[in-house]
Amino acid sequence: MIRPTNILLAEDDADDRDLFLEAMSLVDPSIKVATVENGEKLMKHLQQSRDFPDCIFMDLNMPKKNGKECLNEIRANERTRKIPVVIYTTSLNTRDIDDTFNRGASNFMRKPGSFRELRELLYKYLISFQPANIQKVKNNFVLNSR
Repeated sequence: MIRPTNILLAEDDADDRDLFLEAMSLVDPSIKVATVENGEKLMKHLQQSRDFPDCIFMDLNMPKKNGKECLNEIRANERTRKIPVVIYTTSLNTRDIDDTFNRGASNFMRKPGSFRELRELLYKYLISFQPANIQKVKNNFVLNSR
C-alpha cells in the first residue's frame, strides 16, 4: 500500500487546521503536514518548492485566492498538475462538487461534524491513496465516512 508522506493543507481557519493536524497525527504520525493560511500562500509555496507534497487538502473558501482559483492554477502548471488535490470544505453544494470535479480535483471531502469522523475520513483517504490521482470516476469523488 502506498501512503503519502508529505501533505500540504491550505486552510484559513486556525481551529480547522489544528483539528486536521491532530487527527492526522493519530491516523498516521509518520506523515508530515505543512500548512498555509490562504490560496495566495498555497500558490507561493508550490512555486518555491523543490519537493512537492504527495497531496494537497484545500479549502474552497479562502481569502486572497479561493480554492477553485488555486485548483485551476495547479492543474494548468506542468510541474504541479499531477498532485492529488482533495477539496476540504464545509460545502456539500452539488455545484461545488461538479465544478471541482470538472476542474480536476482528486476528491471532495466535506469537513465532518466530529473529530472521530475526521479521523475516519482521513484513514479512508489514506488507504485509497493513489499518487498522481486525478479522479475520473465521479461515483468515487466524494469521500464520506460511511
